[in-house]
Amino acid sequence: MSPRLFAVAAAAAVTVVVAACHHEPPEPVQVDAASPSPTPPSASTSPETASSADASESVDAGEADGGAKAALHAFCSAAFSADEDRMRGKCSAVDFKLTESMGRAAAGVCANDLAIALGRSRATFDADVGRKCVDMLHQRQLAQSSETDTLYQHVPCDRVLTGLQAEGQACRFSVECKDGLACVGYKVGVDGTCKKPPAAREACTLQPYGSLVNVAASALHHPACAAGAYCDGTTCQPRVPSGKACTKSESCTPGLSCVMGKCGARPGAGTACVASGDCAFGLWCERGTDGGAGKCAAKRADGQDCVSDAACKGHCDPPKKPDGHTPGKCVAVCGSG
Repeated sequence: MSPRLFAVAAAAAVTVVVAACHHEPPEPVQVDAASPSPTPPSASTSPETASSADASESVDAGEADGGAKAALHAFCSAAFSADEDRMRGKCSAVDFKLTESMGRAAAGVCANDLAIALGRSRATFDADVGRKCVDMLHQRQLAQSSETDTLYQHVPCDRVLTGLQAEGQACRFSVECKDGLACVGYKVGVDGTCKKPPAAREACTLQPYGSLVNVAASALHHPACAAGAYCDGTTCQPRVPSGKACTKSESCTPGLSCVMGKCGARPGAGTACVASGDCAFGLWCERGTDGGAGKCAAKRADGQDCVSDAACKGHCDPPKKPDGHTPGKCVAVCGSG
């Protein structure tokens, strides 16, 4: 999966309703109060130009009105256009224009996510690591491993933000804390405290940070709970082992998912399912018309029948005159097959 397709996945919902995807703080943030939300960078900005615009050292909120904002915009624009040449060769003109638009939307959200982290002088953006991240995205395509995967979950992009708050210091988000610490106890108008991840049965705070720097990306260096536990929103609970009942994948032992009500590995083709989340990533749940359980199946190729985008490697093109019976046809998108 290329970084541009990361942008498509991450920005599809963003382009519909940014507020629903971007979990901004429930109270004003200095960096946003001083100026409007960042405008998505121009699609014509080349990765080389954007990368060279990065500052040569880490920046903090003291530069948020100048160098820091420029560095953030430059990094995000470069990251979400890094594979433009590869995609141009794979995409039709219409599809390339769509991916460009979504890439710009993702870059705008990316810059806003990072600006919020810097707005309280509790984190730094490392422009040198940002350049290394963009260089990596130029050199190779990323393999997306889950529906929530973003470039911030891949080395070295996971290190562009560094928290400054030590144990015992104030925080709003865990990304403001130093590595290995979690922000616990934040409420609207009241700062939390950077602490070692709480053990099972202890209080925790699951404060969503951003739509691209998401909960999973933040947890790489700031787990909400100690090993063997997960945060249910208020309390760290013991992880659910394989074969035991569950209601959500977050509760399962790492590496497992909640599949048809029990923690386990997401199965391959031919296995029973009720939703695509019950299948290995990249498959879909093919169900009949009787409403019963379906079976995990490979996504369909260009030209095959479909009734939803989930069935296709690309997308499902509905019939020109829908009648409730005639299926659509899968259409390849940017070389998807």
